[in-house]
Amino acid sequence: MINSIFFDELYKQFAWLDSVFTPVVKNCSSEFFFDGFEYKLMSVSTNMNILSQNDTFFVTKVKINAKNDVYIRISQDAINVILDKVLGKNNRRFDLTEVTELEARIITAFNDFLYESLAPNFTIEPHRRYNEILHLTYFVKSEISDSAAKFIISVPKDILSPKELESKPPKFEDRDFADSLVEVNLVLGTTTFPVADIKKLDAGDIVVFENSSSSEMTLVCENIVQKFQVKPNIKIIEPYDTSGGNGMEENTNTNLWDSIQVDMSAEFDKVKVTLGELKSIEEGLIVDLCSVYDNKVSLKVGGKLVASGELVIINDRFGVRIEKVNDTDKTHDNNQTASSDENESGVQTENNGEDFDYSDFEVEEEQPQA
Repeated sequence: MINSIFFDELYKQFAWLDSVFTPVVKNCSSEFFFDGFEYKLMSVSTNMNILSQNDTFFVTKVKINAKNDVYIRISQDAINVILDKVLGKNNRRFDLTEVTELEARIITAFNDFLYESLAPNFTIEPHRRYNEILHLTYFVKSEISDSAAKFIISVPKDILSPKELESKPPKFEDRDFADSLVEVNLVLGTTTFPVADIKKLDAGDIVVFENSSSSEMTLVCENIVQKFQVKPNIKIIEPYDTSGGNGMEENTNTNLWDSIQVDMSAEFDKVKVTLGELKSIEEGLIVDLCSVYDNKVSLKVGGKLVASGELVIINDRFGVRIEKVNDTDKTHDNNQTASSDENESGVQTENNGEDFDYSDFEVEEEQPQA
């Protein structure tokens, strides 16, 4: 499991280093060279090998006490970016193996100037050896460069003196967005159903969801899953012995496949609530079911729509009185009609693929071996 506290701390460290070092790097570059260079902090790491492999660097070492140094490394490509901007772009690409004295002096002078500008942020003990080194890797580019190149500052971690930043109040409060609408799913519960009984569902039948409670629902909004209490609506309470519709007579001829139990869920169609209501639900508000019970409820198996209907309560459990069943045969007929229409008129009927298909439960018969 990811430790969110650990990652929050890493983010704070990165943000602090970016806020302290990056402005200094940019200001030094603008003052020493020209404006127009872009520096972006890409990595803070104690392992430089991953970042520096396959690159050649011009290194400036600055001794900070008898036992420690600060290193400023500018890659060959980064020097090329800088020199193209400073001396004018030419056909000769910079090569560290053929560096001229002028080029070396320019880069060394810039690195020394950068260290002097960073030094006020360091607290250095004269005779202490610092073991852990932080490598701050920047990408540098200019408006005339085709790509970004690496620029690395390596400093002992313990010489940094982070300052406690004053906490600023948030610019917005929750109530500023209280009237904004979001779509949520309200899940009533689940139950298990034999495949044979799913095939016999009909309008008027009532499906009771055993894994539900008439005083509780689950709200799902993106990554938020929140249970909340509801006040049952007496208008939708049914007598316990209500069977509804034609019922589901026991089928004595079911095969093994038809007797398999599958999970069925019940949820309202998308409901819009305000962020204020969402916040209240999170804080334990008991919701009056009268506000949502008129919405249609969908029955789903494996995420596919099986039927829809209206909400009822039976013996402290949620149920659904079915009003419409997705008829697979009709769906197939409609698809065939749509194909015919497309051939004649060139208009294609959209099929979202969400409807339930009983063929999902069909098993191909094994072919006899030759």
